[in-house]
Amino acid sequence: MPKGTRLPKNAETFDFYDPATCVAISVKTIDTRTAARIKEPKQIYSSMKRNIDDAANFTGGSKGTKIINSSMISQREVRIAVPKTTTPDQWEQINRAITYGAEKNINVKITVVK
Repeated sequence: MPKGTRLPKNAETFDFYDPATCVAISVKTIDTRTAARIKEPKQIYSSMKRNIDDAANFTGGSKGTKIINSSMISQREVRIAVPKTTTPDQWEQINRAITYGAEKNINVKITVVK
């Protein structure tokens, strides 16, 4: 992300906002290695859906001197990091959430991490 796009810590919903492109980005991690998420992969979809809904329903917020509102945003993104050990059943739920995001006009990007 370009310098100066990081929103203050604990800003509502979004972590980055680029005024040049009007893109607001929420950055999350999901630990798919927990026993509960291995046993019940649908928990991953539920978690991602909440993040997507938060991004879709965001109307505005301020933290410190940074203020953004929905009229300033042309594209909303949710970027999620998941471990490389994510199982095929879990990937099915992740892909389901990506489709849901597209239906809500939210660009969902997944990054695989160690």
